[in-house]
Amino acid sequence: MKRIAALLAALLCLSGCSGSGNVCSTDFFAMDTFMSIAVCGEGAGDSEAAQELATELEQRVNVLEPALSRTREDSDLYRLNHAEGAVCTVAEDTYAAIADAVEYAKLTGGAFDPTMAALTDLWGINTEDARVPSQNEIEQALSGVGYENIELLGDGRVRLLNGAQLDLGGIGKGFATDEVKAAWEQRDRSGTWSVLARLGGNVGAFGENPDRDGGNWVVGIADPDNSADYLATVAVKDLSVVTSGDYERYFEQDGKRYHHIFDPATGYPAESGLRSVTVIDESSTRADALTTALFVMGLEEGMMFCAENQIAAVFITADRQVYTTQQVGELCTFSFLGEEKGYTYAQ
Repeated sequence: MKRIAALLAALLCLSGCSGSGNVCSTDFFAMDTFMSIAVCGEGAGDSEAAQELATELEQRVNVLEPALSRTREDSDLYRLNHAEGAVCTVAEDTYAAIADAVEYAKLTGGAFDPTMAALTDLWGINTEDARVPSQNEIEQALSGVGYENIELLGDGRVRLLNGAQLDLGGIGKGFATDEVKAAWEQRDRSGTWSVLARLGGNVGAFGENPDRDGGNWVVGIADPDNSADYLATVAVKDLSVVTSGDYERYFEQDGKRYHHIFDPATGYPAESGLRSVTVIDESSTRADALTTALFVMGLEEGMMFCAENQIAAVFITADRQVYTTQQVGELCTFSFLGEEKGYTYAQ
């Protein structure tokens, strides 16, 4: 329950559709976290239709879980990771997610890398076996790390080279959020319903919020020191808001915290001077990958990357500074609320 609470607190939805004429929601557990999808509309349709849509969107997420899981022995990803370099044919969803992961790995110069499975298993963060590995163990795990070891051969065929092991957890919830959006757009062509999808640390706000003037949804960005509270809010519409932080999954040993966001160059948790990164984007998959990459890059390199690629991002540093990129103000309304908590809005 502690981990679920932390994941939910990573992004706090402060303004939902609870006061609208018709609201139906579905709460469920998938991809190792708690999720919820709310469907709402002001005086349009009926509650039965809204519940039907909410259930359909939940089912779409549930279908994706085996397509993106590397631990389920009946999954394509498990089979690919155990193929010892042989070509495997995977399902359409799995192939699409791998292709997205490779695209964002290339974009970020490997700061985001989907071939970190062996390293993740080695550290065991968020398990009873969490520990600091030896340098030899880390170097051995790193020998298979590198998105260049993924060969996409078309027609659903994939091959992993040099012992690489895929883990799509870095984009899985973003991929699922984008699929929820696509399913909603296909199902609700008349624009009757709006959707607020909270898939772990990913929030997708699609359509008009009937409870607020302007139709925006207000999402809180968590305080890394108290993830049940927030330091800032963003008002968004038809966008996803994704946060990665060092407070989500970690363990402590000899007075030092070891978190789950690894630097592919070192094999250790990234020591970039950041506590969290939030990305606001039309693509939740891209935002998911970029939060990890920007956290690894650190503030200076991350801000430069965002400027070059027009990324809306919020950085929270270890010395309690909050930075936003220029694109944040262009894409959404940002409100800083952290001064009384000892944070400074630096830009």
